[in-house]
Amino acid sequence: MLLLQSCFEIIEQLDLKTDGSGKLQLVLNMSKSKTRLNSIMKMKTVNGHRVPDQDEIRRKLVDFEKDLKATPGITNIKTSLDFENFIVTLNCDFVNVNSLNTGIKKIAEKSKNKNPLQNSFDYDIAGKTFSRLNKFLIKDEYDKMSNADKEIFATANYTNIFRFDTEVISASNRDSKIAANKKAVMLKLNALDIISNKKSIENKIKLK
Repeated sequence: MLLLQSCFEIIEQLDLKTDGSGKLQLVLNMSKSKTRLNSIMKMKTVNGHRVPDQDEIRRKLVDFEKDLKATPGITNIKTSLDFENFIVTLNCDFVNVNSLNTGIKKIAEKSKNKNPLQNSFDYDIAGKTFSRLNKFLIKDEYDKMSNADKEIFATANYTNIFRFDTEVISASNRDSKIAANKKAVMLKLNALDIISNKKSIENKIKLK
């Protein structure tokens, strides 16, 4: 979907309980480009890439669901596809972040990711520390892209929001913001800044 040359935002929301269980929601929002995407979906190729039809995209999402359902510790998987506004949503519950990491790796492998995906999250219960990790590097793949393909990242954004049962003492990422109630942390970055390593999504959040 990202290769359809659109402005997009990836939104990652995670609610973590003290025992390490929680909920995750991933959203791919391309609504700002829906007029262009409606036109592209009627084409066969764009910039040398084949354009998938709606049924093919639905089947791919169903495959992702199956992989998550087969992952121990991942439950209540729900996905939605809004082709009117071009918004894709995935929700799931997890018993611990290790199960969540395993599920995410399965999706990455199914997406034929050339670089093996490492853990995305870590939670040290004893140390009361939650971490968003960034062990994957895509700059090399980005550099190999055509200029036309690179354009999709020019206005793309990544946002994560982490909510907790207890108060946040500190967050290591200087670009992140702690909510007024001290129970949530938000980070919003431009995709190009992440790809070029000017900014990082890594964040170590110390809990009370």
